[in-house]
Amino acid sequence: MNIKESIRNIYSGILARNNKLLNQSEVFCMAPWIQLHAQTNGKVAPCCMASVHDGNEIGDLRQNPELEDAWNSENMKQLRLDMLQGKQNSLCSNCYKYQELGRVSERVLYNRFHRRWFSRISETKPDGSLPQVNVPLIDIRFSNKCNYKCRICSSEYSTLWYDEEKKLGKGINDGPGKEVRAAGNEAAFRDSYKNMLANVKKLHFAGGEPLFMDEHYDSLQHLIATGNTDVVLSYNTNFSTLRYKQYNVIELWKKFKKVEIWASLDGMFQKGDYQRKGQKWEKIEENIREVQQQCPNVLFGVNVTVSIFNVLDIPDFYRYMVDNKFVRPELMNLYLLFSPQQFNVNNLAPALKAKALQQFQDFEKNYLSTLSDSANIRDHVNAVITEMMALQGTRANEFRNSIREVDAIRGENFLSIYPELGEMMK
Repeated sequence: MNIKESIRNIYSGILARNNKLLNQSEVFCMAPWIQLHAQTNGKVAPCCMASVHDGNEIGDLRQNPELEDAWNSENMKQLRLDMLQGKQNSLCSNCYKYQELGRVSERVLYNRFHRRWFSRISETKPDGSLPQVNVPLIDIRFSNKCNYKCRICSSEYSTLWYDEEKKLGKGINDGPGKEVRAAGNEAAFRDSYKNMLANVKKLHFAGGEPLFMDEHYDSLQHLIATGNTDVVLSYNTNFSTLRYKQYNVIELWKKFKKVEIWASLDGMFQKGDYQRKGQKWEKIEENIREVQQQCPNVLFGVNVTVSIFNVLDIPDFYRYMVDNKFVRPELMNLYLLFSPQQFNVNNLAPALKAKALQQFQDFEKNYLSTLSDSANIRDHVNAVITEMMALQGTRANEFRNSIREVDAIRGENFLSIYPELGEMMK
């Protein structure tokens, strides 16, 4: 065998391994080799889809504020080894669930869009560690500070929920208090975080509400001061405001090469404002137009959390956003709500499920079929239908009780806004 043949065989072997892991494996994901994510409770995981429970987290910023230590913790090393050996890991159960529903999971998307980092796999040591602490994707939820109190949320992710939970007797008085911060030793965490920013390629912000957090603006100013503006900025935001204290975030975004906004919008007008308490739909539209006019480097997408509240309105909401050119057809995503469980779509009354199913079928036939870029939303709609129809939920009583309790505190009336869901309140 000559040298050319040897090189060809080696190259073929590498391609075969790449294809097996990236395209054929049911468990492999690039995330543990490229990203660190921390939740508002300080638990560290490879990504925001991770199902953190029973001590399976890869780190805890309240116990150890050093992000570097989480990068090669025992749980992180084991996660990498499990993926390379084709074994499932409890951290990734949410992606496995989406795959069972037939929806493209975040795992698949990580492999599709981040394969350029695949050479890192060969750098993995036998114990699952990576010798260099060089993390290109960072996603830290600094705190639960938020200006909304969404019906599907809690004080874990929103400071405004705290007082209402106390009134509802949720037993949170023994918890960390109103504002929950991810890190215990914040000075040590800030040093660790800023060290990580030297090599970051994509920086994601969520919360709470990141556009209401001082740490978000400190991060942008640090990147600008160090000349690291080639970083891609990414957000999950309620998009309620573009101004905070002395900052106009659009002026800061203009200094960066690319900004990705994924607005968390579950509905429009009165229904949307009821679901996401604090939202003013007219302001959302105003903010979208302002960004479109002033910031051409911004990619704007919408993430919809699908629940009992909005499953009947998804087709109309999608049409409204696309027809008004607020979002491109391929940039609107549907995410199933799994918790709180009483709001999951499988708890819909059978007659309402039949109505939703018919609406989705009409949506597909009369609207999606006319769009050239509807593959993404079709995939997501199919996952919603599968979850909704797979079983009949048993938490209707919890749903009713939750609605009545919060309505009483807020002086709201569910049935006046959702008369079509009257069956759920019987």
